[in-house]
Formats: sequence, C-alpha cells, structure tokens
Amino acid sequence: MIRSFFITPISILLLVIGSLLACSTPDQSEQLKLADLLEESLFDYIVDPWYPLVIDSMYGGYISEFSRNWSPGTGSGEKALVQQARHVWATARLFEAYPEKEEYLVYATHGFLFLRDVMWDREFGGFHAYCTKEGDPVERSLNDKRIYGQAFAVYGLSQYTRLSNNPEALKLAKEAFLWMEEHAHDKEYGGYFEMLRRDGSPVLPEDAGDGPGSNMAGLKDYNSSIHLMEAFTELYLVWPDELVRKRLEEMFLLIRDTFVDPEGYLKLYFQADWTHVAPEPDEEGPERMKWFFNHFTYGHDVETAFLLLETAHVLGWGKDEKTHRIAKQLVDHSLASGWDTIAGGFFDAGVAGEEEIRIVNNHKSWWGLVEGMNALLLMHTLYPEDPQDYYGLFLTSWDHIDTYLIDKTYGGWFNNATDTYPENVDQEKSHIWKTSYHNARGMLNCIRMLRSQEHTIIKT
Repeated sequence: MIRSFFITPISILLLVIGSLLACSTPDQSEQLKLADLLEESLFDYIVDPWYPLVIDSMYGGYISEFSRNWSPGTGSGEKALVQQARHVWATARLFEAYPEKEEYLVYATHGFLFLRDVMWDREFGGFHAYCTKEGDPVERSLNDKRIYGQAFAVYGLSQYTRLSNNPEALKLAKEAFLWMEEHAHDKEYGGYFEMLRRDGSPVLPEDAGDGPGSNMAGLKDYNSSIHLMEAFTELYLVWPDELVRKRLEEMFLLIRDTFVDPEGYLKLYFQADWTHVAPEPDEEGPERMKWFFNHFTYGHDVETAFLLLETAHVLGWGKDEKTHRIAKQLVDHSLASGWDTIAGGFFDAGVAGEEEIRIVNNHKSWWGLVEGMNALLLMHTLYPEDPQDYYGLFLTSWDHIDTYLIDKTYGGWFNNATDTYPENVDQEKSHIWKTSYHNARGMLNCIRMLRSQEHTIIKT
C-alpha cells in the first residue's frame, strides 16, 4: 500500500531552489511514480522490518543485534549511544513525515527515556558510550566519552524535541551541549577533541598507550566534526541560543574551509592547532593503516555536501556561492574517483597514487550508497543542466541499491552491496553501528525532492 507523504509544516525550514526549465526537468509524472516506489520500499525494507521489532520492552532502549532473517543476535547485546540516539532520531523523523502513525512517536519516546534514565552519566555528566543490554555502563579507557556519540545524542534529542515538545528532552540536549562545551571544546584553536575519559578529561597522546584507537588521541577528526555540525544544526532549531549559533558557525566554517581540500575531498585528521596529520604510509604495518590517515572516504564526502547545504540554510546563508561550489566539488570529486562506472554506486575508499587514484576498499557500504543517492538528487535540483547528469546518476544509484543492497528475501538492507562483496549477505542486519538512520533519512529526502514541484531541500 502506498502511503501519503506528509508536507512539512511551516516550522520546518525550506530552501526553495526555484523553478527548473521544462526542457531540463525529468518528466514530473515519472518522478511521482518513482517517489511512490521509493516510499513503498522504505516501508517494506526499512521501517517495517525494524519497528517495533527493535523495541526492548524488558530493559529499555532498542535491541542492538539481529541476524539476516531478523532473529535475535547471538552476541552480548551490548547497546551503544550512537545506535540508541540514531533510532530516536529516525523514529521521530518518521513521525514528522507520517504524523498519522503515532506509534513512531511512541518508539521515539521509548528511546528518549533510555537516553535520559540509563545512558546519561549522573556522576560526571555526558553520556556513556556503551552499556550492557540490561543497562549497566561499560567502561573502556579510550571510549568512555567519545564526542561522536555525544553529537548523535544531541541530534536525536533535538529532533525528538521538535516533534514532541517534551521539555525534558530539550533540557537533556542542552546539558549534553554544555557538557561538550566545558570538556571537549578547544578554547584556543576552535573545534572539538574526540576522545575523553569518563570524567571528561581529554585522552592525551602520551597517555593513550598503543591499543585500538590510540592513534587518534589528541586529534580533531572529520567524522565527529561533520556530525557535531549536523547535531548543532538540529539543536539550533529548537534552542536558538547565541552560543549554539556561535559553535554552529564555527563548525560549519571549519568543515567548509579547513577540512575540505581545495580539490574537493575531506582531509581527515588534524592536530589541535589545525596542522594536517597526513603521515607517509607505513609500508610495514597492516594494509588498512597504510592509508588510514590519508584516504578519500566517498560516503562522508557526499554526506558532507548535503550537511553543508543544510546548515547554511539554517544559518541564513543558503544562497552562499562558496558553500554551493564546495558542496558540488565534494560530489564531483567522488564521482570522478570513487564511482563504479560499471554497476554504479560509490566505493568506500580510495587513495591518491602517483598517476591515478587507486580504490583501496571496493566495498559499497549501505550508508555510503544512500548518502550518495541523496546527494546526487540534491545536486540535480541545484544544477539540472550540469553535464554530469546528476539525475541519471541518481537513477543508476537507486537501481544499484535496489538490485544489490536490499534483501528481498528477509527485508532490510545488507551491510554492503553484493556486487563487490557477495559473501556479506549472511551478516547481521542490525548491530551497534547499523540502524535505520541513514536509510530512512536518505529515502525520505529523495521522496520529498521527487514530489516537490518547487524542488525544495528539506532541512532533515
């Protein structure tokens, strides 16, 4: 059954791209048919398999592990802050799109209560990064309070606040923002440090040892930074505070003008003073470490293009030519160096060689593919006559996802497309790093853009 799509209320900010020339616009009736197809797929293969199955009615929050056929996982069932917060965001976003489906708000409230009552650290503040399935904190020396997770908590809480008007959710989002301000924000150089101990003290390189993740101690990284911007964008809509705007502008400018290289890709890691960390590859080390600090991460690049445009609009800078140019460069560089010209879709990672860019990870992750699809359609709305033919690439991207990523047998999406990684079909459908967040957001955005006569960019 095809469901009617909710037109976002006036409180949700829109950026009107403007009318497109008829000769360069795909047939509107075909776009509407495609929107219906995407919506049907959204429910059949994302929403309905996940919810309410993941609701943990015994211990609270969301169950983290399910097998390919959605049977309970066989692992520890440990719950992660990132995973819990993403489910809160996704269910609140679904309620925003389909307000007649009140159960989505119930699912989001269920997750909010778990964040508030279980994952918030009542002794030191901030959110625990992990807990057992029963809700007991799991402490890890280098992962007690990662800013990446704190950002997603603010993101989910802010979206939930906007849909529920729950003052307790806004209060918790404010507390998390101010906790990061006190413990993670660099007052001298700007930006945020990623790794903190439970009490909020930074993990310094000299104290990190040589365990997993120790090479990131004291650094500022691309991934946390783009998601801090994403979170502060959402927070600013429900709490238009002067400090929130200041930090949002700060992160936006750092990402656009420092993290993004002039050639159109994200530089990944920086010292506190914004010295780029790009050591020569360690030819004696593990293969992945040879390019860890210095590679192209195509999924993040195309996602950043979308997030920059979204944030610029919320800040009132939506028509800024520099931002539009850089967002386009991020997508174009990914197309030039990371797009599979045979089957479609973006590869996970590439590195610059002496003569050409070399793909070092030919997997195509579920999240990178849907972020790519969203970015390509967004580029079409902005540049409908561009010789890249973004709309044609968008269609190829969707066909690739539908053919190689969606599990038509059991529902859900595989972790990676099966054209380059067929053996991943039996991997878990749900784990602490895989929820419905990327899929739902990308699909909802594409549905909205396809159905909009004005070709609008919705904020979320």
